Amino acid sequence: MPFFRTISTFAWILLIYVLMYIAPEIIDGIPKFNVDTVIYEHLLRGAKRHAMLKITIKDFFILLGMLALLMEIYKAATSKQFNNLESIFSIMIAVFYLILFISQPFAHNSLFLILTLMAFIDGIGGFMIETNSARRDIMIGG
Repeated sequence: MPFFRTISTFAWILLIYVLMYIAPEIIDGIPKFNVDTVIYEHLLRGAKRHAMLKITIKDFFILLGMLALLMEIYKAATSKQFNNLESIFSIMIAVFYLILFISQPFAHNSLFLILTLMAFIDGIGGFMIETNSARRDIMIGG
């Protein structure tokens, strides 16, 4: 199994998020991280009025979290062997998210709360899927 499949995608998202806050303190010249920074704008033309679509860093991280959740559920559902260690590691990542949310000022925002909930859904959902798959395999084989 490749290395990237064994590490939870929420661990990578957490690493990126933390590095975006730590990097400006370590390296001079890097701008401070603000989750409300607009990274994409597009003018939507409607019949009666125009609207501006704005995607912020917060929106990007939520979309990234949704994609990661989809990938993790797919990994759990298509696993050929029962592997509790990945689910336990995912729960540990979710607990780490929760600890950071409670204790670190850079994590005191709605974005980090949503990512924390997604990480818990990943851990618990992966464990449930793998447990049901293992039970079904035992019933068919027995």
